Amino acid sequence: MLDEGKIPLRAGKHKSPLFVRDQSNNFMDLSKVKICIFDVNGVLIDSNRANARAMGLAFTDDPDMQQKIEAFYLTLTGIDRGEKIRRVQDQIIQRPFNANEFELRWQKLIALTRESMCSAPLAADCKTILKALGKLGITRTALSNTPLDELRHILAQQTLEPFLDIVRGGGNWPKTESLKRLIDEFDFSPDLCLFIGDGKGDLWAAKAAAVPFVAIDPDTGEFDTENGFPGPFDSLSQWARQAGLI
Repeated sequence: MLDEGKIPLRAGKHKSPLFVRDQSNNFMDLSKVKICIFDVNGVLIDSNRANARAMGLAFTDDPDMQQKIEAFYLTLTGIDRGEKIRRVQDQIIQRPFNANEFELRWQKLIALTRESMCSAPLAADCKTILKALGKLGITRTALSNTPLDELRHILAQQTLEPFLDIVRGGGNWPKTESLKRLIDEFDFSPDLCLFIGDGKGDLWAAKAAAVPFVAIDPDTGEFDTENGFPGPFDSLSQWARQAGLI
């Protein structure tokens, strides 16, 4: 992975507008893209349902309560792990955390999520798409709310590391902050980037950073009230095919 040092890809102060969807809902000009940024869970790895199961197990042994937590988790796309834990506690458990309870949930979820994401299937055509982007000279970046050490382990187990140039994880902060840190660290020009995500939190991060965005959503209706971007596509593979990448 080429994630050491700076990559000089700033193209001046001018920023082109965000991509907008055309009537055929498939517009994308990859010739303008130098850095392709991928959310991991739900985009590169088909792990949303497995991670929902992990969240349920992190909170309780009761099967009925686990099902409620899993269903609620699937509505919590694009936000950091800490916020997901807080919202489950508030909306499902419906009481304040006891002393050290948040940290216990956090640590248990690390172990469970690592297992679920390591065993979940890759998105269809994932490696083929990453290979094709590499051949075009596009910097392939994974940006996740998963803490970095854990994320690196997952990507290594999924044998995705050779297909990625930069890997950056998250923590107890929103994706908006993670994307800003990435752009600042490598001095990326936002108009040369493309961010592919599956949640409104990803979209909000892209808008805040003025980074063009592509939405992935198989069937949840996550982006039904949103616009100003290509998609939502039902999979990474569908986007890649309509973009002429594979």
